[in-house]
Amino acid sequence: MAETAVQFTVAVDGNFDALIDDPVQFWELLSPEQRRQIDDHVVNQLEDKDGAPNLTDFSIGNISFDSITSKGSFRVHFKISRQFCCSDIISCQTDYIDFTCTKRGQKLDIMGSYVLWTIQ
Repeated sequence: MAETAVQFTVAVDGNFDALIDDPVQFWELLSPEQRRQIDDHVVNQLEDKDGAPNLTDFSIGNISFDSITSKGSFRVHFKISRQFCCSDIISCQTDYIDFTCTKRGQKLDIMGSYVLWTIQ
């Protein structure tokens, strides 16, 4: 399966340094559409789509930013939740995407790719 990246740009205000220290506010930079892009990107990479997988319980961690180069990275944690219609079984798998970002003035360019880790 060809791997593609999810990319988007978000607007940041003059208090960007405070966002770096607050993962909740950092996550709020992303619009609902950008969050759906992350969800769609991950689900499209899954080989097994049984149980209508969708992403839940998002959180951000490992935020780092170098103000000299205006580049940084962060990790988005999530659960891949599945609800199987033939039974009351629900399953979850915890996973993540690592993103890189580049600040250009009042904009932040973000790029990341989901890697499906399967052991054959």
